Amino acid sequence: MAEAPDTERQAVEPEAGEVLSVSQLNDRIASVVEDAPALDGVRCIGEVTDLHQNSTALYFTLTDGDAELPCMIWANRYRNMDADLEDGTEVILEGDIDYWTEGGKIDLKPWEVIVVGDGDQAAAVERLLRELDERGWFDDEQKQRPPAFPERVGVVTSLRGDARYDIQNAIHEQDPTVDILVKDATVQGSEAPTSIANGIHHLDRSEDVDAIIVGRGGGSDSNLQAFNTERVAEAIFTANTPIVTAIGHTDDRLIADRVADMAAITPTAAGEYIAKSRNDFLASEIEPLEQQLEAAYETFEQEHEHEQELAEAVEEATAPEGLPPAYYKAAIAALLLLLLLITALWLGVI
Repeated sequence: MAEAPDTERQAVEPEAGEVLSVSQLNDRIASVVEDAPALDGVRCIGEVTDLHQNSTALYFTLTDGDAELPCMIWANRYRNMDADLEDGTEVILEGDIDYWTEGGKIDLKPWEVIVVGDGDQAAAVERLLRELDERGWFDDEQKQRPPAFPERVGVVTSLRGDARYDIQNAIHEQDPTVDILVKDATVQGSEAPTSIANGIHHLDRSEDVDAIIVGRGGGSDSNLQAFNTERVAEAIFTANTPIVTAIGHTDDRLIADRVADMAAITPTAAGEYIAKSRNDFLASEIEPLEQQLEAAYETFEQEHEHEQELAEAVEEATAPEGLPPAYYKAAIAALLLLLLLITALWLGVI
């Protein structure tokens, strides 16, 4: 007797040469996930990161430091749970694995949350923060100010990331003459702290750079943990070159931000901070001086108006046609003063 066809398997496997739409393929993936017994009622332990919520649901990422899993709890279910979640909380979750067909995304939808305590990762960061604070690594007295007009800027970031181009574009929009040297570095994962630190050491010791920008284009909390390590903090603190961090995040500052001489919120902001426009700077400095000179000249005229009136009769008899000599003297004095100030300004900044 012939075996009955495996209709369930046939429903999943596409026919030879069949071309599926995205919706059709996502539906098939969802059917596999939903019919997998091993994915029903799973229990998973990890640390909560990137938590945010709205009126509908609570969203967060569960991580063990090496891998991540998106999670979602409906708001009405979370309100009935005896749990208060926040970033850094270690939890045991029990629930189902779900595949969202419209977004092509797998996540864990827990129906039970057991709070274990503070996660190892969060606790380690807090301990390091306290230790480095006691060492004085965050003190303002340790900070260096980058030069106003650097000739060469070093950048430690991934050559494959957008941060590299954001920094380059921001710098050259301000001053196209700045030379930029990019040191490729791994910016997430277990190898990232060593890679970032080595990049800082290389630029600081082997290259003649006026400032160093260190960073990446943002990411989840777990992806940014390289910037919460002592290895990177020490490289920043011991560098002789002023260092600006540009990690592209908006939440609490990372340890690298606290140690750095200046922390920018994005790579673009870091580039704009490092390289200032010479023309804009000179304009901003000269304009107030011109206004002061004009005001001083008006005051000079007012104070000497009476004396000029008294001497006018005598001066008219000997002066050539045109302005009286007193006006010549005042105009020459003002022009000389303006010339001296502009010369001093250029000598001081160029």
